[in-house]
Amino acid sequence: MARTASDGLFRLIHSLNRTEKGYVKRYCSRHVVGDGNDYLRLFDIIDSQEQYNEALVKSKLADTAMARRLSAVKNYLYQQILEAMRSYHASSSHERQIVELLEDADFLWEKTLYDQAMRRVIRARELAIAHDEYPFWLKTLSWEKNYRHVVLDEPATDGAEDALSVEQRRVLELLRNTIDYENLGNTFHDNLIRSTKGDVAARDWLKRLPTHDLLQSPATAMARPAKLNYHLILSNWWSFVGNDPDRSVGHTQALVDLMMSDDELRNARPDTFLGILYNHAVANASEQRSQQFAATMSLLWDEDHGHPSRNIEVKRYYRAVNAECTYALHTGDHSRILDRMAFIREKFDGCSEFIPPQSRVALCFMCGRIAHEHRRNRESDWWFRRLSMCDDSIRPDLHAAARMLQLQRAMMDRDVDYVRPAVRTLRRFLQSYNLTSTRTDAILSLFRRYAESHGLSSARLIADTARRLAGTSPSSSFDPVSNSGIDAWILASRPSTAKTLQPAFNI
Repeated sequence: MARTASDGLFRLIHSLNRTEKGYVKRYCSRHVVGDGNDYLRLFDIIDSQEQYNEALVKSKLADTAMARRLSAVKNYLYQQILEAMRSYHASSSHERQIVELLEDADFLWEKTLYDQAMRRVIRARELAIAHDEYPFWLKTLSWEKNYRHVVLDEPATDGAEDALSVEQRRVLELLRNTIDYENLGNTFHDNLIRSTKGDVAARDWLKRLPTHDLLQSPATAMARPAKLNYHLILSNWWSFVGNDPDRSVGHTQALVDLMMSDDELRNARPDTFLGILYNHAVANASEQRSQQFAATMSLLWDEDHGHPSRNIEVKRYYRAVNAECTYALHTGDHSRILDRMAFIREKFDGCSEFIPPQSRVALCFMCGRIAHEHRRNRESDWWFRRLSMCDDSIRPDLHAAARMLQLQRAMMDRDVDYVRPAVRTLRRFLQSYNLTSTRTDAILSLFRRYAESHGLSSARLIADTARRLAGTSPSSSFDPVSNSGIDAWILASRPSTAKTLQPAFNI
């Protein structure tokens, strides 16, 4: 359903915290004349609503001139809120600080106050260097070139080479280095997603990735952002493709060490820091390193650190939940996630639309699977319904795994009427996403034969399926059978079987 302008204003107002709302009102009182009080009335009316109600807004503003031009007024209020927030958050954004310093410098320059202008340019350069803002760094060097040549008539040269030009070339090299690693990281992510949909070319590209020139030595990553991407790419590759959790942990540890040793970098890039903590937590979870996992999660869950934006709060939530679920599924210790499940459900409905599709699908599936394993049927149904609302082309392996779990529950409940059509639907789904394998065929055969026998021979069917699975292994981390845990259940359900298979789950 398309978003409306009114919906946008409603969502914007409700995204503000109490302090921000107070600042907006003070800002509007100072900057809006004429109908200023009416604008604030509109703000308060929308703020008081739990869902946007246009008719109620119009009725409450019926005694004002705004009622006849409500659409234009809402657009104006929207812009006023954005202006107020630009002003409110200016000091907390290094980009905004740099822009304002350069704007000040431009004004002072036009007034021929060159020295005052350059003091602001130098401050802007210091911020640009500290935060790896290479385009701004280049801009400040151009300012200084102009200052030295035009105002001082003292070019920064020894007669052979301009020192500022040398610095510009070095900054360009750092910028290119950053872009190269960003491009490689984005391409890796794209191919990883495509591989989950059965794309053979993407899988071939992923297999060749470790031979890429940019990944042969950490020294190739010269820029600070490039160093981060170097380890991020390799940690994810060893986790999702190389299936070597120990090497993945090594790269995530290098990332944590890099961030923890650099307060400036950590504070400037809170989003990156959260991503690094998440990767490190997941890598430790896959290796069942409980102490290291718990220490990392204490940082990831720490909502009191700094003054997080809504963006950071949402990312902290879904990354922390996904990490907790991954730990539970790898270690079998579900206590941490079960203790938080009520909070997780409550918060999910309030921020699910802001969670990236990949992470939303993984979160829904993992919470649903954990609830399923504890026979919390209503809770697992709740999560699997949310999963079914997601695009099934995103992580189709998890959509398929969820359907397997629903078939498993129907089999355990002897609901043959559900099993028969659900098997046919799942077969078509697996075929459409090129996810069929000897492993999925074995699982489908189990449920199909169970339905045909009217639920009378499940023990024999399970034993037969266990024999079929015994000679197979997941072809990748995106195997729906292992991600569902069905193979572990089958082995554990065989007569005289005491050992279970730990599923290799990845997100």
